Amino acid sequence: MSPKTNSVRVFSVLLLLLLASGAALLPARAEPTTGRSVKAGVRLLNVERVDLAANSYRLDFYIWFDWDPADFTAEQIKAFEFLNGAPSKEVVYESPEGFIQYRVRGDFVKTFDFTRYPFESQKLSVTIEHKSMNSTELVYTADPDSSLDAGVNIIGWSLKQFKTSVTEHKFSGNSMSNFGFELEVERPFFSSFVKNVVPLCVITLISLLTFFIAPQNYETRISLAVSTLMAASAFHISLLSSLPPTGYLTLADRMMVTVYIMFLFNLGASVWIMRLVDRKMNEDAAKFNGVAWKVLAVLTAAMVYVQLML
Repeated sequence: MSPKTNSVRVFSVLLLLLLASGAALLPARAEPTTGRSVKAGVRLLNVERVDLAANSYRLDFYIWFDWDPADFTAEQIKAFEFLNGAPSKEVVYESPEGFIQYRVRGDFVKTFDFTRYPFESQKLSVTIEHKSMNSTELVYTADPDSSLDAGVNIIGWSLKQFKTSVTEHKFSGNSMSNFGFELEVERPFFSSFVKNVVPLCVITLISLLTFFIAPQNYETRISLAVSTLMAASAFHISLLSSLPPTGYLTLADRMMVTVYIMFLFNLGASVWIMRLVDRKMNEDAAKFNGVAWKVLAVLTAAMVYVQLML
């Protein structure tokens, strides 16, 4: 074996020894730490009020915490807060073995979504977080015994879904464990349709009766078109009176825009027919009335299609 080959082998062995010693000197990679667990559960007793205009709702429920006394003291567990409300709470049961239960009642806030109003669904949620311990010190877990009381009932709403969840709240380089629950409610379709759509349909049908009035009676036609337009405007104001100001159009707004376009077209057609009759062009007025009726039918179908696609 040549001296050159021996030198290469010796150099390779020395390089491997150097790399191994360097790796041994490197600090060990820190494993992510997870806080000790606290089981949290809830039983929702009642939804006392849902105030759409104020984006708030009043709830009454029990919430409890179950933990290992070797990990936390009761005072540490009690240092939690509600992120979307400031309700009253009182301890109804406390055990030295690591269990505490509260009765909570108060108002909670959340920005509601009214895009599909008056056929929308809303989510009534509550979220808690520890005041000082982050997720490396305390982690909530959801108790599977959480439930919705059988007596829960909300006037004007149907109960759709109830669930609990645990999430991680990250902010300013910190991470906090959050426990919460959510009750999804929706408006009954049939009652919402009868209360909010049927009256509008009746007003619209009355307005469309103008096309069945002789063109010569244009005064009656115009009077009927104007009065139904005013009735639709009043109904629109009443329909949205329970909602807060929104920066977007609700389904009710879009329905009313469709109705306004129909009514204005109807009124404009009646005014044009009046001018034709004043010029003694009764036959032209009758023909225009028939064409206007067909154009309105096509226009209405197109607007309804657009509403369904949105």
